[in-house]
Order: sequence, then structure tokens, then C-alpha cells
Amino acid sequence: MNLTRRSLGAAAAALALSAAVLIPSTAFAGTSGPGTHRTPERSVSYLSHTFRVPADWAVIDLAADPHACVHFGRSAIYLGNPGDAQNCTVHAVSRTEALLVQPDSASGTALTTVNTTGQEIHAVGGGVRVTAAYGSDHALISRILTGAGLPAETTAPSLGGAAGKPATGAPVARTASAPVAAPQAAAAVAAASTNHTGRGFDACAAPSSNAMSGWKADSPYGAVGIYIGGSHRACAQANLTPSWVQQQASAGWSFMPLYVGPQAANLSSPAGQGAAAADDAADQAAGLGFAPGSLLYYDMENYSSGYSTNVLSFLSSWTRQLHARGYNSAVYSSSSSGIADLVRNVSGYTMPDAVFSANWNNVVDTNDSVLPAGYWNQHQRVHQYAGNVTETWHGISITIDRDYLDVQVAPTTPAAPVNGAFFHDIRLASGGWTAFDALDGLDGAPTFNGPEAAIAGMPDGTAQVVGIGNDGNVYHETRLTNGSWTGFAPLNGIGTSTMQARKVAIAGLPDGTSQVLAIGNDGNVYHQTRLTSGSWTGFAPLNGIGTPTMQAREVAIAGLPDGTSQVTVIGNDGNIYHETRLTNGSWTGFAPLNGIGTSTMQARAVAITGLPDGTSQVLAIGNDGNIYHQTRLTSGSWTGFAPLNGIGTPTMQAGAVSIAGMPDGTSQVLAIGNDGNAYHQTRLTSSDWTGFQPIAGYDGAPTFNGPRAAITAMPDGSAQILTIGH
Repeated sequence: MNLTRRSLGAAAAALALSAAVLIPSTAFAGTSGPGTHRTPERSVSYLSHTFRVPADWAVIDLAADPHACVHFGRSAIYLGNPGDAQNCTVHAVSRTEALLVQPDSASGTALTTVNTTGQEIHAVGGGVRVTAAYGSDHALISRILTGAGLPAETTAPSLGGAAGKPATGAPVARTASAPVAAPQAAAAVAAASTNHTGRGFDACAAPSSNAMSGWKADSPYGAVGIYIGGSHRACAQANLTPSWVQQQASAGWSFMPLYVGPQAANLSSPAGQGAAAADDAADQAAGLGFAPGSLLYYDMENYSSGYSTNVLSFLSSWTRQLHARGYNSAVYSSSSSGIADLVRNVSGYTMPDAVFSANWNNVVDTNDSVLPAGYWNQHQRVHQYAGNVTETWHGISITIDRDYLDVQVAPTTPAAPVNGAFFHDIRLASGGWTAFDALDGLDGAPTFNGPEAAIAGMPDGTAQVVGIGNDGNVYHETRLTNGSWTGFAPLNGIGTSTMQARKVAIAGLPDGTSQVLAIGNDGNVYHQTRLTSGSWTGFAPLNGIGTPTMQAREVAIAGLPDGTSQVTVIGNDGNIYHETRLTNGSWTGFAPLNGIGTSTMQARAVAITGLPDGTSQVLAIGNDGNIYHQTRLTSGSWTGFAPLNGIGTPTMQAGAVSIAGMPDGTSQVLAIGNDGNAYHQTRLTSSDWTGFQPIAGYDGAPTFNGPRAAITAMPDGSAQILTIGH
């Protein structure tokens, strides 16, 4: 950013010069001795503190040069308060070791905190406040600060997640860091402040309130990009505070909060680094006052194709963790690298809620030849159409990138179970329905309530139900052929009288046994069998891919006519995996399912069923919210995922899905649409579909509204469904 308005006088410059003294003597860092590399140092004194810095560092007096850009891509020590009119270019892509030392008159406890994800250290004490950035040499900065009499480091607080954990990989850079915002800061602006339609701009450093006011009055811009944090943020943010955010929001500005963490070449542990970056971004956003549901952008600069896999894994993890923290996710990247990679892998990774494409074609819209018309087309795009240009409005010049926004993204919240009552209904072989009845609860309660439910039809005409209760335990009961129920009873855990779980699934086998899968509270998948005697074999963990356990988010199981069972899970990477349990009790091992044009299928939900001919059918809700279907042939090959039609639409958006293979070779699907209502349809043996139709609800309601639904086939050609109501 380049702000040309001058505001500080010679008196301030003289005052700062009297406070800063450069001691010309040269010393050497480290211990002397044979073979020891000694780095020349010099001492810089400021307000009673002496900082011993490498001799080749620049010493910049900000009082003497108030327009100097405090840029942490340059090895330097900056003394004094940054001016509100710094001369910074937009594309400052570097980060190294540097210090900003400012006067501080506040009284309080001396403290030094480190944000290892953002690669910054903040120290206060003895009349100074220091912001220090580091690239690869954290130890150098620590040594300089302790040598100047500042306190030893403690880890900066975090609202949650991994913000305090070390980020792996050496940084490369685009902007520098303001102090870690206090996690307890209240939301100053609504999530809608990150929605905007029209022109916007971004600058390396947040402009002063005076500049923002002038530009609001005269410029065509209504949104501003601000760099809220990250190990590659190169410009210090003298103006960026919660009160600044509140002031600009009140003036009518919208925001693009950008986080600039590790770049493509720095990704050694992409998934972990992505989650850590998301946690830090959420903390920084909350500290500045951005409410949950706000859209936060990751700045991934242009990269070569060799880094694509790591970048996609990183951005997928970034999005998942932001969603877990209650924020929406966006990705900024060049049209030819990051955006193109997202488009090519839309079903293989967790996709962001919006994209910000850098394509400097000077066309003021959100179209991009790389972006198909159907992708991110629901007001989910930003286009950076020009860059590194200087504009003057209201007499104030700023070097900016020019953007056009079409963003109206709905707020999100962390996923949480919806604990409703369990209801049961039957679809007769004739196609008619009986009526929903609530299942009795524990200890005489009128209903059984919980977040997860599953049902399996058995060869003898009974049905078995498993559910997770409000206490988090797994419960089981049987529906007898006369329509009565045995009552819920808890399943044992491993060495415990109850099994705590997040997800649960059940399948009936031809020999009259049933198999149950559960995702425990540790995130691992567990399996056990219920014998025909009614006894249980006990839960045991399933192996992962090269690991002793399989971590997963969603799980489903189906019994096949040959006595095998097939399992599908959504792993912690968001991909669908499949394996078979053979009749001897051994497992084939998990393998990923292909997506549409991708080697993996990213999904939010998954379901599986077996058919009488030995095939199986899988349903998935992709990360785009649409339902996809495919068949596994008896040869073990797959037909490939294809979308199901909605009601008058080419796709069916849903929040939950289940499928049942019927004795006549058809299959029946039950889905919870985006309106929360339950819908049903049949796949005929010709592979045609009858089309989704709503199911009548409980006690005469025209529809059934709830978060979960399951369906199972019965030997007489009927189907039984289990739903959770609101």
C-alpha cells in the first residue's frame, strides 16, 4: 500500500531520534572456538533497552521516516510507531527475521507471547512493545529479546484448535503480523459484513481510518481486503484493530479477511498445517470482531503443478477446520494454479465455500475461463482483475489490487448432533405406508431421543435398531414380527458397560446374525457381531490403511447374500473408503472410491446396501451437497458415481441419505432434503428411477421433518424406516 499524505512533523522525528541510539561497536554472536561460525552483531538502544541484532540488519527510525513500510520480509529493526501512511507495495512476498520496537506507556505485567503458527512473537515490558516476525530462525529472535531484558516466551492463547502448535515447514511469505488478538474479544461485526456485490480492493497494510473515509466518499469501492494473520503476512498492520474494523463496518465497508500462511513449497504436513492455519485464522478473526459465519480467505500464491497434491490437501483441511470453528472458507489463488486445481478436483477434496480468482484481465466481473459456469455460481466468487496499481481518491493515494465481488454466503455453525425422538414407519410391498410411531425410551420415557439411528431387516422378518442416546451410549433393540419391541438396552464397550460413540450402523446377514459398526469417541471405527443366540462378540477396532485403527467421520455397512459384509466410511480426509469382511472374519482392507474424474470421492455422508444378485449400491452426498449413486458389480469393479435427479432439478441436494436393496432387485432410497423433509424413491431393475416424493409426517403432518433417516429391506418386500424427528 502506498499512502502519500504526510502527517507527522519534524518535532516527532527529533524526539524519536533522541530515543534511539545506534552503538557502532561490532561484536560476534555465539561462542568463539575452532570451527565456530560467528555472526557479526551490533547494538541498537531504544528507550533503555539494547537489542543486539545481526550487523547487516537495517535500522529504520520511523519517526524520521513516517512513510517507511514496516515490512517483515526485510532483515531490519524498526524503531517507533509506524505511520498511518506507509509506502508499501501490494505484492510483498517474503518473510524473514525482523523487529518492530514501539514505545508503550501502559502499565501492567511484562509478557512475551509466541504464536508459532503465525510465526510471530509479541513482547511488552519496560516501556516498549515489540512485534517480532521470524522465518526460519525463531531462536535468533528469542535471543535478541531476552538479551534486551524482555520476558521469556509463553504460548499465545487460542480460542480452540491448534493455533499454539508449531507449524511445520519454513515460511516463504506475503504479509507480517499484528499482535495475536485476545480470544475473548466480542464480535464487533456481523457475519454478513463479509458479503458484498460490487468492487473492492486489497492493500498490503490496512489503510488509516482517514483514508478509508475519503475512499468511501469518492471511490467506486465498497469492500476492502485486510490481512488478518499468517506466517507469510509481510506488512505490519498498524491500523488493524477491533475498533478499526467496527468503525469501517459502521461506515458501510464490507471485508475480505485474508490469512497468509505457508505457501505451496512449505507444505511438509499439509493436513496438519491446514488445520493449524484455520485455527489461527479463526482466532485472529474473532479477536478483530468477525462473528462466526464470516467468510475467511486463505491466500495461496501461484505455484507449480508439482505442489498440487499438497496444496489440495492443505486447503481441504483448512476448510474442514474453519467449518468446525463455525467460519466459512474461501481460497484466493491464481486462476492457473490454485483455482484450476480446485476445479479439477471438486469431488476429491473438501471444497471452499467461495473462490477468489487472481486473473489480471481487467474485466470487471467474476467470470473466469477456468471456472465452469456451474461451479461456485451461487454468489460465491471474487475476481482480482488488476494488480499493483496506484489510485488516488479524496487526495489519498493507495497502491492496491482491484477486485470484483459477488459474495452472498450464508453463515455456518460447527456441526452438532440434533437429538430428536426416534420414529418408525413401514412402506408396504404395495407401495402404501402405515404411519409413524415413536419408539419408547428408557425407564418408561415416552420416546427414545438421540442424534444417530440405524435399522437392519433380518431374514426371519424381525428388524434390529441401533441408536446413540442423549448420553452418547450405543443402544440396541429388536422389533418382533408381531410389531412389538424388546426395548432398548446398552451395548458394552471395550472393558466398559457402555459404548460411547459418535456414529453407528447395522446390517443383517443371511445366517441371522447382525453386524454393528460404531465410530467411537476416539474417532476410530469399531465392529462387532450379534450372534443368533443374542450374545455379542464385543467391539474391536478396524485397521486403517497402514495403521492399526481407522479414523472416520461417517460409517455404513451392508450384508451380502454370500455372507460377506461391505463397509463404507468417510475418512478424516473426507474421502470415501470401502472394504469387505469375508465369511471367515478377515478383512480385505480399505481402499478409496474414485470420484467423478478424480482418484478419490469427497463426501459428507455415505450409505451402502446389498442386492440379491450379489451387487451392492452406494449413495454419497458430495461436498456440493448433491446425492450421487453407483453400483459395485460382483466382479468388484464399480460403475462410477452419477448424480440423482431432484424434484424438477438435475441434482438432489440433501443432508442425510440411506439405501435398501429389496428382494425383487430394486432398491429404495430415503433422503433428508435441504428443506429438512424426508423424501423417498425407488430404483427399478431397469436402472430407472421413480423420482423423489415427500413422505407424510407424524400425526397427520404432510411431511416428515428431521435431521436423520434410515431404511432397510424386509423379506416380504416391505421396507422399514427409522427417522429422527425435530
